[in-house]
Amino acid sequence: MNEVRFGWIGETRRTTLRSLVAAEVADWSHDWWIHHTAADVDVRSNYPQEAGARKTSPWISSNESGSIAFHLVGKEIDAVGRHLAGALGDDDAEWAQHIGQSALEDLAARILRRAGIGKPAKLSLTPASESLGPARLGAFAATVALGSLKLNLAVDRQLVDRLVPPHASMGANLVPRHDALGSVPLRISAVMDFGKVSLTHLSDLRVGEVVAGDCGLEEALEIYIEGRSSVATGYLRRSGTQRAVMLDGVNSQDRHKP
Repeated sequence: MNEVRFGWIGETRRTTLRSLVAAEVADWSHDWWIHHTAADVDVRSNYPQEAGARKTSPWISSNESGSIAFHLVGKEIDAVGRHLAGALGDDDAEWAQHIGQSALEDLAARILRRAGIGKPAKLSLTPASESLGPARLGAFAATVALGSLKLNLAVDRQLVDRLVPPHASMGANLVPRHDALGSVPLRISAVMDFGKVSLTHLSDLRVGEVVAGDCGLEEALEIYIEGRSSVATGYLRRSGTQRAVMLDGVNSQDRHKP
């Protein structure tokens, strides 16, 4: 049984790998796409889906050194051939399929050669293995766009480590903390000190009654990030139909804690 490695790819290595793949795609597009222009070629990294999450099988080249897969986003491989050749009709499906498969095999070979793999396996329409699925197993994915044609590319952790070895990125500039963690969601609570209410009043409450504390409307709310003490103070406001808080002060004691 093959061991599946566990571990996300760091953002610095993801950025380096996206640049490497983008360079290979640009050269490949220049050689295969009849309407190639650099401005119409785009490669953006994304997060691979769980194995089995997609409805169709990808085209995969795989050996003991790693795997690369192409998901055609609801298209058949002959559509890739027609787009590259600039053909508009549905004739010559066999010819278009040959061009599409040959082109993708060439792109896979270019990327695999960068990983030191000289004789890549032919592409085959195969269900994706677990190693090409979730990001937690170290897979890398990117969306490749050539004008209106879009396809998704994925490589497994074995191939990632050959393309961008961990030590290769040590001398590179690290991704800023804000870029690496900027999309992580945090739960924030704004807590209002209501004041004191007599126990007698609370024990005899009915639906619809108004409970008034002894704090004034002008008193600030305490702002908390989940798992932390108060980080700021502010005042309750409204932004359209949503709650909002206007910050009044920042708790400097918590500001620089890890």
